Amino acid sequence: MGKYKPSGDLIIAGQRINIDAPVVNFTEGPRWDASSVFCQPTETDPRPPCTQLPGKTGHKPYDGPAVAQRYSIRPALRRYGNNPPMDAVKAVIRQFVVHHDGCASSDMAFSVMQNERGLSCHFLIDNDGTIFQTIDLALAAWHAAQWNFGSIGVEMCNRGDVKLDPNYYAKGKHGPNRNVVPCKINGHTFLAFDYTPEQIRTFQQLGRALLRFLPNIPAEYPQSSPGVQHWGTLPEQGPGGSFAFSGYIGHYHLTGQKWDPGPFDFKKFCSGLRGQLCFPLFPRGEPKKGEDRPLIPALGDDLKADTDLLFKANEVKGDGGYFPVGPWGEARLWHGGVHIPMDGKEPKVFAPFPGRIMAARMGGDSPIGSTNFVLIRHDMTLGTSKVQFYSLYMHIADGLKAGPEPKPEWMTKPDGTWAKKVAKNEIKPGKVIELDDPIEAGALIGYAGKVGPAEYNKRQLHLEFFSNSELFVGVTNSPFEVVDGTAGGRFCDSPRINDLIDTSPKDGKLSRSEMTSFYSGGGGSQLRSVVTFNVSEWTFEPSWPDALRVPKDFKDMKPAEIDSLIAEQVTPGLWWDAAIAKHAKLAPNGEVYHYNPIFFLRWFNQQLLDAAATAPPPASEKDAKDIPKDLLDDFGVNSDKDGSTMRSPEQEEKETCKNLGLAELSAGFDAPECTQ
Repeated sequence: MGKYKPSGDLIIAGQRINIDAPVVNFTEGPRWDASSVFCQPTETDPRPPCTQLPGKTGHKPYDGPAVAQRYSIRPALRRYGNNPPMDAVKAVIRQFVVHHDGCASSDMAFSVMQNERGLSCHFLIDNDGTIFQTIDLALAAWHAAQWNFGSIGVEMCNRGDVKLDPNYYAKGKHGPNRNVVPCKINGHTFLAFDYTPEQIRTFQQLGRALLRFLPNIPAEYPQSSPGVQHWGTLPEQGPGGSFAFSGYIGHYHLTGQKWDPGPFDFKKFCSGLRGQLCFPLFPRGEPKKGEDRPLIPALGDDLKADTDLLFKANEVKGDGGYFPVGPWGEARLWHGGVHIPMDGKEPKVFAPFPGRIMAARMGGDSPIGSTNFVLIRHDMTLGTSKVQFYSLYMHIADGLKAGPEPKPEWMTKPDGTWAKKVAKNEIKPGKVIELDDPIEAGALIGYAGKVGPAEYNKRQLHLEFFSNSELFVGVTNSPFEVVDGTAGGRFCDSPRINDLIDTSPKDGKLSRSEMTSFYSGGGGSQLRSVVTFNVSEWTFEPSWPDALRVPKDFKDMKPAEIDSLIAEQVTPGLWWDAAIAKHAKLAPNGEVYHYNPIFFLRWFNQQLLDAAATAPPPASEKDAKDIPKDLLDDFGVNSDKDGSTMRSPEQEEKETCKNLGLAELSAGFDAPECTQ
């Protein structure tokens, strides 16, 4: 691409990582090194007239303040000096700030930042899509003021304002011709040059790689309502504020003094990284003609119809496995998910949302069938709400066995954790494996396996959604009702739930006939929006033998029979221990909020459909006006010539950050003064 041959090597914490993107790093090509204190010659400015700083090593940029360096060590990493460990770097970086540079080329942009203004940015993306990395991602570049400490940034080559020079790209003078598009930012409509297809394509390649190596930057974007891009400056503080945000964010989202990156479509960009939202299985059992995955319908009526089919499959056809009580259709034992039979020829299981696979087990077997599972953590944004939840896919078919079906990509991708562990012979049948790999919505997770006591053994999926904290708090139209079930341990003692099911005889126990009658008769609809806060059934503690011996539910069983039941139906499926909880950032005591997964899917996706239907119309070219005089463009009449709005503030020293060790950082320490 261009005259430089990209190596594709990204540099993070001193490590070279080869990725599928045309990257030229600061040790290659033009050797643009933003960590250098010196001005550097470029094609744009072969002999930069920089000034030697009196008594110091370094140069003063000729349009900038008297500064020797053009970057900072991130406050939370200062205890490590210039060599922070990779895990600490991963924990700190949570934002990717997007800018446009206002220049003709990335060469010009680097010259302006390094030699004129004393600034820096981690990446520059040129007109042809070549990506230049100018500084180690472990360092805080100076591109977004107080947001520098927890972010990385990119300068997309783009002149920006069309009204400033309408013919800027005419006849290939400054790169390929570009489309002209209006964009409305903070209520003002600009006429801007669009980005080249090559820039968007290679930026997405970079973003896809960073999902793997910087896991705390999810493919999310600021939203004004669910799924609708926010086109204005965010408040700095609060749940929907810019400091709390994780993901891809524009410069104008951070400060009202900027309008870059102009028309950049964050929703479309992030959707390209996230995949397509879908159901975890085909609602009708088999795919429609030409359908390779069960995508979420574009119409609310179709969404309701499909989820009604899933409710029916669980409550009428499922032979048990109800929510929120009744594993295998009996007892007051908490049951955090639903069982859905999968009788079709293609029992494929898909990821309904983008996320990260945190743990998996294959080769697990028991007297009642498959104990294999995949656990995914989802870090998403729904409007102004930050939403983190987990999805569990239990009773997956054994992925260690050779079969006619192709294995899912997460198991076969060469740079994936699973494949690396296979190469090291670390995968053992029945062993829970810690992972941390991105997975797109719509990606294949695996295939449903057979499970269940003899009379109910069939191919089926246990699907479960849960979270460490209550979701959608403060959302005005939230239908969810929380029931605290922690007092009852492994058994539900809530009258809100039990009194609906315990009817004949009303003895304080839940029989299989009562369960079947209640759910097959439509009673389950009364509990779909209930959220239960209780200990997960997949934990080793509290003790299962002790738990089952005390209540009256199992008083008719002898101790030996209880032990046999636990050994056959419970113990083989357990996986939630202290190590997995710490790795996946789960509640150590196993007490989490459980959501009916089918209802959750319906409600979450309906919010997106409703918001899209009421979203404001796109900006109109006829409304475009000149850039307001109070805005500071990155180049031109209103330019920020001294770089003051991008440099890290002087008050960056924070003693609390110096006391953080790797353990705290890896656990996701969330103090704003240390992560921003």
